[in-house]
Amino acid sequence: MYFTEKEIKLKNNTKCILRSPNEQDAEAMISYLCQASEETHFMARYGKEFHISPEEEANMLRKIAEDDRQIMIAAFVEGVLAGNIGIHPVSPHIKMKHRTSLGIAVLKKYWQLGIGSALMTEGLDMAEKMGFSQIELGVYSDNLKAQSLYKKFDFKKWGTIQNAYRLVDGTYYDEIVMGRIF
Repeated sequence: MYFTEKEIKLKNNTKCILRSPNEQDAEAMISYLCQASEETHFMARYGKEFHISPEEEANMLRKIAEDDRQIMIAAFVEGVLAGNIGIHPVSPHIKMKHRTSLGIAVLKKYWQLGIGSALMTEGLDMAEKMGFSQIELGVYSDNLKAQSLYKKFDFKKWGTIQNAYRLVDGTYYDEIVMGRIF
């Protein structure tokens, strides 16, 4: 699904554009995802694990924009891709069609400016408009800032997956499973 461009003001009065990333944003999206994945251990993979070409990324962005059951919204600050949120169905099957998953990230330089809250507001609104009644996510047990953001948007802790993440140094982290019913 396509998200119509929207301008917001961040906490530091900087202008931020929220919009669906398009095919021309493919290289910027790959670079952003690699950077976000290297800045903290809170992402699902390391930056060096992104083995996708700009053409493949462009194709994926196009498919998301054309699909009425998923959406990606990106935050651009002074032309820089600073954050994004993705809403994707858990399954197309009747018994699970009501469920969607959420993934969100913001580059460290842009933390605490309101981008995460803006993306959550728009992403949750779009999920509800798409007809989902339940939204789910997983978060590292030590990512307290993200957990606080999710709680602000009425997500509840639904459980824990022990040792869900194993870093290259051998450190394990639990995954907190959170969800929200619309």
